[in-house]
This record gives sequence, structure tokens and C-alpha cells, in this order.
Amino acid sequence: MKRKLLLALLVLLVAVAVPGSALAAGHEDGRVVWGGTYTLDEGETLYGDLVVVGGVATLSRDSRVTGDVVLFGGTLAADGEINGTLVAIGGTVSLGSSSVLHGDLNRFGAVVNRAEGARVEGQEISGEAIDIPSIQLPYVGRTYIPFQNWNGSFSPVSGFLWYVVTAFLLAALAVLVVMFWPVAASRTGRAMIEQPVITGAVGLLSLIVAPIVLLILMITICLIPVSVVGFFVLVVAVAYGLIGLGLEIGQRLGQMSKSEFHPAAAAGLGTLLLALVVGGINMIPCVGWVAPFLVYSLALGGVILTRFGSRSYAPAPIEPLPPEAPSAPPAPPALPAPPAPRTPRARRKPAE
Repeated sequence: MKRKLLLALLVLLVAVAVPGSALAAGHEDGRVVWGGTYTLDEGETLYGDLVVVGGVATLSRDSRVTGDVVLFGGTLAADGEINGTLVAIGGTVSLGSSSVLHGDLNRFGAVVNRAEGARVEGQEISGEAIDIPSIQLPYVGRTYIPFQNWNGSFSPVSGFLWYVVTAFLLAALAVLVVMFWPVAASRTGRAMIEQPVITGAVGLLSLIVAPIVLLILMITICLIPVSVVGFFVLVVAVAYGLIGLGLEIGQRLGQMSKSEFHPAAAAGLGTLLLALVVGGINMIPCVGWVAPFLVYSLALGGVILTRFGSRSYAPAPIEPLPPEAPSAPPAPPALPAPPAPRTPRARRKPAE
């Protein structure tokens, strides 16, 4: 059971990491549905796997999928034939009366509705019933160890699953957020990319000061509700900033691969890669927390400067000083006035 669930998660990870090639393959090598709608009509056959991430997929009567079907946070209405395994991680699965599933039905936090006449030839496995082993370690104090439980046990399987599932949950949330607020998320991410120093500084200061202020409010007893709401808003702001940054990363990956992604698909892919990288660095002992802290500061700063994407952030340009007016040339020295002309004196007539 554990092997099949891990295999399904790895298949989903690989399929999501290369959506461009999967989408280009179409009906030949499988299909990946990112936050959209997909219908396999009656009599059609999908050769390969079907992966649905935050979207809606319909398998009509007499349709056929030759591979596995993986649903992550979406809706699947199956009334045809599935040759492989069906894995549902969140979301809703509806098996029609004429549906046939030759493999196992694995569900992890998903709702499965089976109509009368639906056939599942394999086993039905629930994620809550999977026994994940732990290795008991001697207690040596509260030393940080990756995947360490509170009781001091070391559970690499559960830690890895939690690491992967949280990354996919954040990616699914990014798909939903960008589907409804694409412009706001784009403004937030663009502010972080264009002004990383300013947004990082604002976020770092806020991430240090805000918890201190909220803890002081909590000490006053009367303002505990305000403090709780403040912590919730802080977490939402950081998550929203990560989604905006993931959108920018996904769009740049699309430009590098010369593929045009839907904004929701770009946000899901970029946020998934961002969460996996940041979470992986966070597992490094002692210094691993530095990178997530800086990324969270950048995300919070972008949200603050754009006011949750309600406006674009552009720093005021520094206006150059006006040029100095040229000084007037000095006046030429005054010339002396010319002498007045002398009038000739009248000659006296000689006396007779």
C-alpha cells in the first residue's frame, strides 16, 4: 500500500513538473489538466495517464484510459473504463454506474461517490489507514533533525510525504487564486522581481516587528482576538506573496521553454517548484532556515507594497536638479563722457 501511494505521488510530481510536454502529447502519451476542463467523449481512448490538478475531468460512457488516473484537488466524473490505478488526493470522485476500474482505488483526503453498478476490481485503499513506520531514536535533547517527530522518533516516510503534500497543496491554492485574481497576483510578483531589495527590506522589517506587536497585544488579554486575527492575516499575506512569486517563476519557465502557459498553470508550476526548493533547503540543519526566512520576507514585502495586488508598485523616480541659470555677464565699464565742444570766441573788432 505504501509503495503504491508513494509511486502515485512521484508520478504526479513528474507529470506536474513537465506540463508542457504532457500537454503537447495529447491523446498519445497522456494528458495533464491544469485548472481547466477535460472531457473524454464516448468511444474515445486516452493512451497513457490522466493527471487532473485543480480541474474538472469527465470520462464519458464507453470511453477508455489505458494508464493511471491521478486527481489532485479537482473533480473527476468517471463513467468509462480505467485500466490502471485511480489515485485521488483531495477533491471529489464520482464513479458512474457503467464505470470499470481494473486497478486499485487510492484516496487520500478525497470524497468518492460510487453509483450502483460501478466496478472496482482492485483494492480500495484509504490514506488514513496507511501505517507509516517510525524509527525510535534515543532522546538527546531538542536537536533539530529533518523529519523528527515531537516524541523524538525519526520518520522519513511521513516527513517526506508531509513535505511533498504541503508543496502540492500550496500549488493547488496558487491555481485557484490565480484563476480568480490573476492581475493582483501578477502585480505582487512583479513588484518582488523588479524591486527585490525594497520589497525584501520592507518584508524583513515587518516579519520582525509584526510578531512582537501581536505578542504584546496577546499579553493584554483583552486584545487576544485582535492578535489571533493579526497572525492569521500575516500567514495569509506570506502565502499570497509566495503565490505571486510562483506566478512570475512559472511565466519565466514558460518563456525559457518557449511554451505559453495559462496563468493558473504557470502559478501552480512555479509555486510547486518554489515550495519544493524552499522546503528542501529548510531541511539543512542549523542554516537551512535562512533561505525560507528571506523568501518569506520578500513575499510579505511584495504584498505590503502592492496592498495585496490592488495597485502596482513603482518607486517614485528621482527627479534631477534643475540646471542653474547662467549668470548675466558683467556690465562693461562706463566710458568717460566725451568733452563738450568748445564754442569759438568772437573776435573783437579793432578800434577805428
